[in-house]
Amino acid sequence: MFSRFDESTHSFLSTHLIRPDGSGEVELPLPGPEGGGQWSHDGSLIAVMTVLEDGRIGTAIIRPDGTVERIFEIPDETLNAVCTVWSPDDMRLACEAWDDTDPSRGGVYAVRASDGGDLTRLTSAPAGMTDFPGVYWPNGSQLIIQRQTGESAGRLYIVDVAGGGEPQALFGEQTFEDVGGFSTDGGSLLTSAAGQIKLIDLDGNVLETIDDPGAYLFGPVWSPDGEWIAYSSSSGSFIADIIISRPDGSERWQVTHTSANEIVVEWGPAA
Repeated sequence: MFSRFDESTHSFLSTHLIRPDGSGEVELPLPGPEGGGQWSHDGSLIAVMTVLEDGRIGTAIIRPDGTVERIFEIPDETLNAVCTVWSPDDMRLACEAWDDTDPSRGGVYAVRASDGGDLTRLTSAPAGMTDFPGVYWPNGSQLIIQRQTGESAGRLYIVDVAGGGEPQALFGEQTFEDVGGFSTDGGSLLTSAAGQIKLIDLDGNVLETIDDPGAYLFGPVWSPDGEWIAYSSSSGSFIADIIISRPDGSERWQVTHTSANEIVVEWGPAA
């Protein structure tokens, strides 16, 4: 799954499903104007953003054909909450949340995946910064978040999902552009920094670097079996195509070949 983005208007155009070999592309209808979203681990549902009837930004759960399964009511009158990061058991979703009337309420929250209930605050974003939910720890007890200013790279932090508490910094002062997720054995984390794909161990040591001279690589995600990764590659413009490769960068294959900007890649369930 990937989205096409228009940099000139800073808006999403459409979201699509495509096979890793580049065949079978179809557009996925979404209930909101934003692209992106994440598959549940069992592969049956996708969590995406939507616009609620009162104009706030919320969460919809859809099926892979675009059918809306449910839309979460936000149990708070002024909060916006986009909840797309699934816990390992698919029982909870972590959310980027904010309040247009009170900036101090911004941070990461979590809700039940079944109905959006049991809203729990996990972090409080510092003034002028945004906390984004990244990925749950493999055992579901903690969540990695990214804290950043604007669209710049940010540091990664870890927070307990039971009671929140003050996030603890991971990997010192290192900054990253996103969090792509854990390897299947839970021993390494896939991310990107400065236009390179990075596979790092839990002490912050770089295990693999994927670099393509003249290209800017970002947004990596794992295949369900952990044998492949997918990411966006942009060469000298705001136009990116989707690439897949082995985690060490070998057997690289270009999936899309268009003049569009193709980003926010998410690998769907195994066939």
